[in-house]
Amino acid sequence: MAVNNIKDISFNDRRKFAVKLIDDMLQTLTPENAINNVFNVNINMYKNVYLIGFGKASFRMYSGIRPKIINKLRYAGIIVPEDEVIGHNFTELRIYRGTHPYVSSASVNSSIELLRPLKNLNEDDLVIVLISGGGSSLFEIPEDNVSVDDIMEISKEIMNSGGNIYDLNIIRLGLSSVKGGKLASYLYPAHVKSYIISDVFYDDLGIIASGPLVREDYSDDVQKISEKYVKNPGLRDFINKNYRKNTLDMKYYERIENIIILKNKDFVDYLYKNLDSNSVSLGSNINGDVNDVSNYLINILRNIYSVKRSGFWFVCGGETTVNVKGNGIGGRNEELCMKMLKLYNNDEQFLFLSIGTDGIDGLSPAAGGIVDNFTKIENIDDYLKNNDSYNALKPGNIIMTGRTGNNVSDIILGYYNKFNNF
Repeated sequence: MAVNNIKDISFNDRRKFAVKLIDDMLQTLTPENAINNVFNVNINMYKNVYLIGFGKASFRMYSGIRPKIINKLRYAGIIVPEDEVIGHNFTELRIYRGTHPYVSSASVNSSIELLRPLKNLNEDDLVIVLISGGGSSLFEIPEDNVSVDDIMEISKEIMNSGGNIYDLNIIRLGLSSVKGGKLASYLYPAHVKSYIISDVFYDDLGIIASGPLVREDYSDDVQKISEKYVKNPGLRDFINKNYRKNTLDMKYYERIENIIILKNKDFVDYLYKNLDSNSVSLGSNINGDVNDVSNYLINILRNIYSVKRSGFWFVCGGETTVNVKGNGIGGRNEELCMKMLKLYNNDEQFLFLSIGTDGIDGLSPAAGGIVDNFTKIENIDDYLKNNDSYNALKPGNIIMTGRTGNNVSDIILGYYNKFNNF
């Protein structure tokens, strides 16, 4: 099972159905299957094959591609979260550790070691790059005059002030010597095949893991982002002074191919296909502050009901943000569940489930939460004020998976009806 506590949270039929469907989704749409289905490169065309990977899904991606490249493989190395448990012993694979969600010296040291064997690449070599969410903090070599602590403090300010993944990575890529397409200079003149699992809404290649192999210019947005989310004037000045655009010649990108192999929409579509014909998909690009998203969702559910006049399942995906003001334990999915719980009326029959597909919601040990008419939380406003959604929801409304080795952002599954039609 992917969900470790199914029995604890499936105490009615509707919950059983929802949690089982989420469990099936996580077990079916795996990085192994995704890359195995897509990879069709004739590796015999190349003299040497190298592989590097970074992100929460890098090990499972490697496991899927390994049988197809092992006979030609000269070097393979990946960077994974420091607390990820690796279940296989591939003797040829070098496993380095980094930190998430904030970069650290461990991430930088691992990144330097990851790239060390790639210093003498040739035109007839192939480098396979496995990229997934979490790569922005796990894989990092800062620009000159930029320290790990600088990037960490700036990241904390943006994340805690409600900045989304676009805001965060646009800033991070300009402070990095390997993001924003700059990794291309380390891999030139080899051929590069980059396989990507998207954890950002709209699947922007320049934002996923801060776009290490994508030459995009976001510099026009830097000042607006820093003024909105970076409260410390010193840090804002530091960003303006040290932000570096990519100035590499386009020749560095002529042999690079970026391929998205798995994305949030795949998960939304899987759920939708396994619901009944009366169900509704709200898409895979839900984003914004949890306050705005919860109000948007409750209003759209009520509007849909006013047309259907009967109960329906709904599914959507994306990634919300939280303006953190307390010191509790929680994450955006659990907080969204709490917000929705507050908004439902007494005449509404509902279930609302929201999880992070990486299995770790914010700074909590949970993947997310599930609430319905049976969920009763006293002093809910106090918990929300302290951003303590994990303690408010546990144990009967918390979904536990541990790290899944995957990451396509967040998935929402729910049911809506009115009691008079139940």
